[in-house]
Amino acid sequence: MIQIITYDTSKYKEYSEQKYKISVLGEIQALDDFEICIIDLTNKDLWNYNNDKPISVNCYRDLLTIKEAIINSNSTKIVMVLPQNEKISYNQTYEWSGSNKRYFYLKTIQLKDNKTNLIKIINDNLFNIKEIEILFEKTKTNIINKNIDADFNFSNYEEEHFEAITYSKNSNKITTIKKDKIFITTLKILDDIETLKIFIDSYCNEEQEKEDMPDWVKDIKFYNDEELKKSKNDNLEKIQKLKGENLKLEEQINKNLEYKSILYSSGDELVKVVLEILDEILQYDSRDFVDEKREDFLIKKEDITFIGEIKGVSSAIANKNVSQLDVHVQSYVDKLQEEGKEENVKGLLIVNHQRNKPLEERQEVHEHQKKLATRNGSLIIETQTLLKIFEKYKKGKLTKEKCKKLFIDNEGLLII
Repeated sequence: MIQIITYDTSKYKEYSEQKYKISVLGEIQALDDFEICIIDLTNKDLWNYNNDKPISVNCYRDLLTIKEAIINSNSTKIVMVLPQNEKISYNQTYEWSGSNKRYFYLKTIQLKDNKTNLIKIINDNLFNIKEIEILFEKTKTNIINKNIDADFNFSNYEEEHFEAITYSKNSNKITTIKKDKIFITTLKILDDIETLKIFIDSYCNEEQEKEDMPDWVKDIKFYNDEELKKSKNDNLEKIQKLKGENLKLEEQINKNLEYKSILYSSGDELVKVVLEILDEILQYDSRDFVDEKREDFLIKKEDITFIGEIKGVSSAIANKNVSQLDVHVQSYVDKLQEEGKEENVKGLLIVNHQRNKPLEERQEVHEHQKKLATRNGSLIIETQTLLKIFEKYKKGKLTKEKCKKLFIDNEGLLII
């Protein structure tokens, strides 16, 4: 029986249930329960990503689950079917329509223009093909008198110890490669059952069917069977433990990448991660904050209220960024006076400026902005500085109180 793992099961409604098990991406069956498992990566929606650069996919956790299953697999043959040159979407945002929030993507890109990231996504979340490259060229590969289309072909496959399996007509481009029991193909083999069957019969089925071993043979003890089985089980337990630890490490690595995104991101993505960091180091829950389209955050502690702006800009910090923060602070102070209340209020401008440049190439904050912030009694915090503070906090070198004190006691530009 063959398992097809796919983002969209509706494509396979006509496939025989006796021969094919169709599994949605996040609910796969054990791979070794099947002779062959097809991993369908062809659906363009699978490659969409909500953040502002197409460097990952929204369903990466489902891919990591498949990655773990592949590592644990011992017998099944696996066929990964790469996408054609689809147009994918990224950089999600939203708008309000009455009381409803409508999500949509701001940007699109063709996979041929994002093929380096495509390989990186596969390496990080599914199967390590290392330095293999895919090149965009439309070709046809003939298998048993059937011409099968492909938009991409492989290079550098020999360096990573893969074997070439299929070649395009005339141009002789590599369209399928194999390593052990894993096949990776750019061929368009999933559009109909006939094409898939031709591919499987030609390359995945054994040349000779072995006679099935009767169950009673397995019960016969021979030589060192018991010793071998015990060693195998002991090793499997160790492997499972290490795999569990590695998955936790991988989750933490991905979480650290999310924190580091404040060094290049902007908009909602930047605000989300910055607030997550502030929540942790200031022991606050920003979910209590009601966004009235003024300041980006308002954090009330017993002895201080922080009014904050979070900016991600391609240029250097401008006076208007500092002045806008002061407007929000003064507006809040005026509201307190109207209500007859008093609070110690401090403005924080958390800014990711020149965000498209490496940190070492960014210009320092100009004296004009430092002096303006000092005059207003506010504090400019560059995102790289916030990340350093968060790192010290994580390592136990800064407490929550010391983090808060850094924000209270400093004006102008925060330097640590």
